[in-house]
Amino acid sequence: MKSDKEKNQDDRKSLYTYWHELGFFSEKEAKNIEQVRQSEIKWFIIKYIRDGVEDEFGRKHNLSRRHAFSAKELHEAYLKSPNHEECSLSNFHFHIKSLVEDGYLKEVARILEGRHYVTYYGRTSIIFFDQFEGPLQTSISQDFFDPLKILIKTMNSDLEVDYINQLVEDHLKAIVDFFSRFFSWIKENYPQIYNSKIDLHTFTQIASHYSIFHPGLQKTSKEIGSLIGLDKIMDYERYF
Repeated sequence: MKSDKEKNQDDRKSLYTYWHELGFFSEKEAKNIEQVRQSEIKWFIIKYIRDGVEDEFGRKHNLSRRHAFSAKELHEAYLKSPNHEECSLSNFHFHIKSLVEDGYLKEVARILEGRHYVTYYGRTSIIFFDQFEGPLQTSISQDFFDPLKILIKTMNSDLEVDYINQLVEDHLKAIVDFFSRFFSWIKENYPQIYNSKIDLHTFTQIASHYSIFHPGLQKTSKEIGSLIGLDKIMDYERYF
């Protein structure tokens, strides 16, 4: 049976190790995640925990960055950030409670410090997507690609509707395949990605720029681009 000191140390190590057991992606309601992003304090908490902190305990025990913090630590870090709003510790507790209730944060450990237990909070996922922005969402087809079919037909009246439908369907399948492979790449290379401290959410959003390495997506992108005149993009003057 472990001593209280050993248990305390194990709990403290979990502030570092839990991060590497998280799922990579989770979805949130679009309205909810937009409210979180618009709240300076809530978004600071989300990002600060994501970025993590290297500290003496972690270095001593050969651990990676710490990604779980107490409300007091988060509050103090926020007050040191540029252009911060005035916010009391009690208000900070309110924001943390709200993030826990909405599934962004969770209690990672309660550690005895002196005569009191201190709660440390961490994230529930490495990346949060809203329900409509995830790269593999079927709503992409309705929200973007259906109007794209109309645009292609409008600019190419001689093309058969069935041909356009098949082209766009092949394009969508290639996108899904590309991002499935991209997510596999993330999982395989996560140790290096983690060490680079790159923002995975932003990286995932701009990942389509690397679709040139997917033959199917390159082919359909080139054909669709040509049909709507994007192949002549360099003929246009810059307006900024």
